[in-house]
Parts: sequence; C-alpha cells; structure tokens
Amino acid sequence: MGGKNNTSELMQVIDYILNRCGIREMDAVEAAVERRRKDLEASTGIISLDPGRAARTMSDAVQKSIDQSMLSIRKTFREYAVDLIRKEAPELTDEQMAELVDSWLPDNGTAEPDGSDASSAGTARYRGLARKGLINGIEPDLMYEMINQFIAYSTGGMSLADEAALREAVGDWTTVYWRKFPAEIQNLIRLFLSGSISPPDFDRELLVLLR
Repeated sequence: MGGKNNTSELMQVIDYILNRCGIREMDAVEAAVERRRKDLEASTGIISLDPGRAARTMSDAVQKSIDQSMLSIRKTFREYAVDLIRKEAPELTDEQMAELVDSWLPDNGTAEPDGSDASSAGTARYRGLARKGLINGIEPDLMYEMINQFIAYSTGGMSLADEAALREAVGDWTTVYWRKFPAEIQNLIRLFLSGSISPPDFDRELLVLLR
C-alpha cells in the first residue's frame, strides 16, 4: 500500500514540474533537489545511481583534493625560498625577491624537459608511463582493461552483471581503479568523459601512455 502511495506522490511531483512549474518555482525545485542530493550522499555514501554522474563527481573530488595538496606544497616551497633569499641576499628589494622566487617556482604550470609548458600542452605532450614493464605496479595490458571497464561504467555501457561481479571481487572498485591510474591517465579520462577529446584521440593518447 505504501509503495502505491509513494508512486502516486512521485507522479504528482513529476506532473507539477513538467506541466505547471514556472521559472521561479523551477529554481526552488532545483535548489531543493541539490540540497536533498547532498544530504543523501552524506548519509549513504552513494554519489549517484547515474554511472556517468558518479564518475564525474568522483573524478572532480579527487582532482580537487590533488589541486589543494599541490597548492599547499607550492606555498610551503615559496615561503621557504623567500626566507632563504632574505638570509642570503638581504639587499634585494621585495620586487626583485618576488621575481627571483617566480623564476624558481613559476605559477603557470610545470615545464616539460624540452622547455614547453605542461599545463597547456594538451594530450599531445603525453609520454609512455611504463617503467620496467609496469605502470604503478600493473602490467600495461591489465591497466588498459581496467581503464576500459572504468570508461564503460562511467558512460553507462557496463552491464549490471559485470558491475556486480567487479564490486563483489574488488569492493569499491571505481575508487580502487582511480587511485591506481597515474595522474596522466586520470587527466585523459577526465577529458574524454567531459567530451573534450574524441574516442579516436583518447585511444591514441592512451596507447602512448601505456607504452
């Protein structure tokens, strides 16, 4: 009985949204949905039942954590450099000191060995990641299969049976996989899921990374 009542209430809500909502009411509904989603994610640990949305949310959270850590590390090194310069060259002005620190620790990305800028280089700058035949301790062929599984799940192409089998064998396998992927592969996956690169470009750059 309760199930029928819940279904009826849901259909009434959907009917109201689709047929009677104005712009102001739609904004209120959207805000309420986002608030409820956050409450459910916090209480259940489930990001989303939509695989694509879950993967994007997870990858964004991981990247945000990495970015925050890198900013903290960069700030620490810059402060250390400033203290060192003040001790060794106190005659420098604040402007000269800032220029010197910037030359040591530039803010606009990390330079590649050939002098190019890695932060804006794009996928063409990727290079093989295999060291002694392994990538983060995993054989390239197995890493390739893991990436394909992650992509299939993220784009809704994985069957429920395959996903259930992976979850039973590995547990929270999407998180386990993501942590095993090097930063370059994570970035490439992120570009693909956001639609920034085509499937052929993704495959080509992935094969370069897996060498």
